Amino acid sequence: MCGRFVLFIPLAEIAKEFQAEQLSFGFEPDYNISPSRNVPLVIRDTDNRLILSRWGFVPVWADDLAIGNRMINARAETVADKPMFKKAVAEQRCIVPANGFYEWRKIGSRKQPVYISRKDGKIMALAGIHNTWVSPAGEKVNTFAIITTQPNELVKEIHNRMPVILSKEQYEEWLQTGKLSPEALERLFKPFPSAKLESHDVSSKVNSPANNAPDNIDPLD
Repeated sequence: MCGRFVLFIPLAEIAKEFQAEQLSFGFEPDYNISPSRNVPLVIRDTDNRLILSRWGFVPVWADDLAIGNRMINARAETVADKPMFKKAVAEQRCIVPANGFYEWRKIGSRKQPVYISRKDGKIMALAGIHNTWVSPAGEKVNTFAIITTQPNELVKEIHNRMPVILSKEQYEEWLQTGKLSPEALERLFKPFPSAKLESHDVSSKVNSPANNAPDNIDPLD
């Protein structure tokens, strides 16, 4: 799964990368994004635009926002078939901008946090699905999930899943509003090349979402 990620790129740079309209909301750099946090998403209706969305997909039929805390990821192998996600992957795809993400490698009885990012330092575009949930009181909340796939050679030494990371050439195909064929989804969901990623161990302080500082991603001494 993908349970934590990092985003410190300014909104203006995100908007430029994805040729998206930047709406009037703020976002402070976050070095330990956990489920239920609000983060920028790239979506498309007529044009690309940035919206603020809560991490944790909430289906339209849900009575409680808290269900999203268990729906932070959707598996690439089943996302197009599961009733909860089927409509979203057909019509409500999004990109989750990130600088990198954390995974935990088992070492005996403990887990060592590892930070994974692009070698070139560019924005990491995570494939996601989104939905606008309406509470019983009529409140509208944007929500999303990150799609995960099989790990590449680098990540499989750390964890058995990784987020779907899109190349720049895939942005347009993923964000288009039409339904994608099973063959297109299979191609888009292939693991991002190991040669384009790097990883290093980081401090165990990232285990707590309360710890949010730039040195979270510093290599462990």
